[in-house]
Amino acid sequence: MVDTSSTPAAVKSIARRVRRAIRIGVTALAATLALTVMIVTLAPTGASRPTTHSQPRHDALPHAARSSRLNAEDWITLKNAIRLRTMALAPGRTALYRSFAAYMGLSGLMSLHPILPGRCATAVSYLYDNLLDLHDAYPGEDWRPLRRLIRKQPPLGVCAAKTLPDVTYVG
Repeated sequence: MVDTSSTPAAVKSIARRVRRAIRIGVTALAATLALTVMIVTLAPTGASRPTTHSQPRHDALPHAARSSRLNAEDWITLKNAIRLRTMALAPGRTALYRSFAAYMGLSGLMSLHPILPGRCATAVSYLYDNLLDLHDAYPGEDWRPLRRLIRKQPPLGVCAAKTLPDVTYVG
């Protein structure tokens, strides 16, 4: 025999679960649809672009010639990143200070113009790696090994600009 006193409660419980499952399914479907629309609208349409250009493109950005050395502005940015690394590695700095100084140095390095592979590019990549290590600083970490490693790395002076900008101080 079926106990009819508990049947309405079981039906309500099942109905709640079914409604919840339907809500989850509809939400997932809506998210999938929104993602699909974003992908379709943002995807590059390579078929509509001409493959040969009889006239120069007006929307193309001019590219600066890359060199194996930095220009004057990039050299100043690099020197600032070096100073930030030096300040972060100074004894007695907190982990938060080291992390923030490294973040500022990394932000500056992101604005550098691309350079050709060579000694300068290698030195800049070492500086970038050092700043990444400092960015992940935690309290109590021993920084003596990184200081020793930096002394063995290639000097960043190989990136120096041939001509430095004139700086006029008004005082």
